[in-house]
Parts: sequence; structure tokens; C-alpha cells
Amino acid sequence: MNLTTLSELKKAFHSALEEATDKQYLIENELREINNFISYVPIPKVQKRLYVKYHSVQKGTEIFDLNIPQAQRKDFTEAFNSILRTGEFQIEKSFHEPNEAFEIRLNIKKQAFEFAEYYRWLNELKSSPQKASKKNVLTHKQKLLALHYLGLDTSKFDNSAVAKILSEILELSEDNTRQYLSYISAGRNNVRTKTNLEKVNQLFEEQGLTDISKKIKSDIEKI
Repeated sequence: MNLTTLSELKKAFHSALEEATDKQYLIENELREINNFISYVPIPKVQKRLYVKYHSVQKGTEIFDLNIPQAQRKDFTEAFNSILRTGEFQIEKSFHEPNEAFEIRLNIKKQAFEFAEYYRWLNELKSSPQKASKKNVLTHKQKLLALHYLGLDTSKFDNSAVAKILSEILELSEDNTRQYLSYISAGRNNVRTKTNLEKVNQLFEEQGLTDISKKIKSDIEKI
């Protein structure tokens, strides 16, 4: 199994948090999804006595993504709970246990430590005051689109350098800024969506910038 580190878990959550209009809800929902994930332990279903099949698990609204085989979910839950209760989880290799099986259990323990730290971090985040979302707040993608239609042209400059500067100005993720910059100019993609363009167009219409608004409407029709 591939280990998902605390850093990776936090990075994915921060990306979602930037786009959220209700940040407190997102934090609380992620904590609920963690509790659901830990509380649910797949029940094995024997078919024809030849092999064991586990019931499929439908993805919820969680942001975290863990690569844990269903057969190891019980061990993961025990490790996670033990780490949160006592700060540790002991694993000892039995005499007849294959090395491969023991290695899997060690990886499960490592993942449980990372996930427990993520859970603690979310609870700390929940207790911290979150910036109140404005009624008409723009998402990260929409802010970059607005700058683009105002005439910001970054095509002549190094993408990473521009992303660094804009992320400092906007107080947003540098990684996301670098990624979104590649899509703001043209075409249909996950930045230049109809919803995002309509939101940006509304902003320009409200300020009476009709020339820019006409350009955005023309681009919307091309999608």
C-alpha cells in the first residue's frame, strides 16, 4: 500500500478550503467523515467458500484519500484509536508470520499515525477562527480569471515565478496558483467553466465594465 503522509493530507484539505464558501462547515464535515471511516469496518462475505469478498464502500464527501485494503481496515481502526488514546500502538511479529504480512501491518501502523495527526490538526483548525466568507466571495480560480480579463498577461514570464508572486499577493496556495495559471487563457477546462465565468462576469457587470463583460459572455458561448 502507498502511504499518504500528513503533509499530503493537509495539502489536499487546504486546496479544498480555499474554494469553500463555508470553511467551518468543511472542517466539521471532514471530521465527521473521518469518524464514519473509522467506525465502519467492512464485513467479509464468503462466496462459494473459495475466497472472501468485502462489500464495496461508497465514497462520501471526504477530502482525504487513503489506500488501505479492506482486509486491513480493522487493524487500521485499532491502530488509529490506540494512537489517539495512548499515543502509541505496539506491533510484534509472530513466529510463523510471513515477512510480507508483517510489513503490511507496519505500513498500516504508519498510516494510522499520519491519519491520527491529521485528525488532531483538523480539530485544532476547527478551534481556530476562520475568516468569514463574504456573500459574493470569489474562489481562487475566479480571482485569477478576473485578473486575466483585467489584462494580466503572464505568458511571457516563468510560470513558477508568477505563481509565487500572485500567491503572496492573493494569500492563496502557490501550487494551486501555478496549476490554474496554465488554464486561464483559453479553452474549456476546470478553471474556465461556465459557472466560474458567469461569476466573474457578474462582478464586471456590477461595476459597469461592459466591454469586459461582453468579452466574457462571448467566451461563455464558446464553451
